Amino acid sequence: MTPKLWITIAGLGLLTACGPMNNGAFGADLIKGRLAKITGSAPAAQPAAPAPDLANAAPGEILLVTIVSRNAVAPLTKIAQNGDTVTWVSPGQVSMTLQDGILIATRGLNEDLMGADVTGVRAALRARGGTAERSHSYLDSEDQIILRNVSCTITEDGVDTIAAATGAREAIKYTEACASPTFVFANNYWLDTPGGNIVQSRQAVAPTTGFLQINPL
Repeated sequence: MTPKLWITIAGLGLLTACGPMNNGAFGADLIKGRLAKITGSAPAAQPAAPAPDLANAAPGEILLVTIVSRNAVAPLTKIAQNGDTVTWVSPGQVSMTLQDGILIATRGLNEDLMGADVTGVRAALRARGGTAERSHSYLDSEDQIILRNVSCTITEDGVDTIAAATGAREAIKYTEACASPTFVFANNYWLDTPGGNIVQSRQAVAPTTGFLQINPL
């Protein structure tokens, strides 16, 4: 199973994304150089919009987030924290919530993850592999909550070199392969030490939104 995979059994086709993250909320010249280090290429020029002060931001206060299917990049600023659960927001008012580095909710994307129970995923990462059950909730076309349960297997893939804002670094890569009767997907996490902190991740949101690549600064 490829890490880039999100397949709905019904065949939703190509992964796309739209919404505020794709509408010019991330084009400040200040961030172009640092985006290039993280993503491999700077994003196309966008209309000016308010952006976090990356030059003066404290470590852990900014995330660079890419909608992979559109190569749309935004800096997100921490706005709330409750224990290991942190909420981040972009200048375009797209928000995402992470629980100990695992995505549990988004708002403002084409199709949002309304909520997720991912307790077993982090436990498996700490154990350097294992299985976990996820529960995801989405809104349908009538604004009704739909629950989707998926079974996941987390495996360690060895040491990988990733691009960080401070330069290349080594991290331990993990793949989380998940499946349900209606769709399958695979997330990736890069940890600084075995069972340690997530220093980069690629995580699924929803079938029509696809994946987010998340890089803490």
